[in-house]
Amino acid sequence: MTALPPEKLESLERAMRLSNLRHDLEERSFYAAATAGEAGAALGETVGLAEAKRRLVEDALVVAPLASHIVRGSRIACEMIDDAYSCEGAVSCFRVHEVLRKTRRHPEARILVNGSHLAREELLAQYKMLVPNTNLEPLSRLTMYTLPRILLAAAAGGIIAGAWVGKGETPPVAMDFGAALIGAGLVAAGMSLLGQFAHSRNIFKTAPWNAALYNDLHFFLYRQDPTLLYLARREFMERNHFIKGGLKGRRYHERAAAIENGTYTDVLRRQRDQVLGRAA
Repeated sequence: MTALPPEKLESLERAMRLSNLRHDLEERSFYAAATAGEAGAALGETVGLAEAKRRLVEDALVVAPLASHIVRGSRIACEMIDDAYSCEGAVSCFRVHEVLRKTRRHPEARILVNGSHLAREELLAQYKMLVPNTNLEPLSRLTMYTLPRILLAAAAGGIIAGAWVGKGETPPVAMDFGAALIGAGLVAAGMSLLGQFAHSRNIFKTAPWNAALYNDLHFFLYRQDPTLLYLARREFMERNHFIKGGLKGRRYHERAAAIENGTYTDVLRRQRDQVLGRAA
């Protein structure tokens, strides 16, 4: 049997690696592949980890269209969104998450990528190759788990509970307000919990906006300087305070903007020094 030329063998190996990566991204996501790659690397590792992540990003650019859009600097726009950050800007995982989140009730929304229309379902499919735990499928306008319907059900439940408990008191009263409040709270909590299972992400896994920012670190550091990719680690990312800022607060958007314009690199370096200092 004639041995294959080295260049042919290398081409076949790359094709197989890309095929495996495409399957991995479709089944788990870029976030899972990147975090798995850094799991065994020491906190102080630089060159080896940066090179491994560079190869991962370059392979992802071939098999994941959204990753390619991010690194090329493509633009995304959606006129129906009214906030300045999400309605138009450079393609990033975080901005795409915001576009998809804000169009869950409008799957017909016109989304443009570099001026060309991209169907929301196609954008979501591309996004899910990069970010896990999304569950950003369109919501029906008839869903029970909207805030107005939850409040309406809570009010009805409170009235029923208050009236029922009040009838059993001595002497009977038309409404026991304590029971009404408890009943309303239980109904609201129950419907909110059901809504979590029905329409939201798995709250016990990584939040998709955190995964989106983690991914963006890789793609923008790759554009800025691939040798800095060792900084793209979960340990070096800031932790968002639950009370001081959330998804609708300024902190995530400010962090996303800092990643885009390259200023977040200094934050990563400071975080790395602090982490390594604590580990010493």
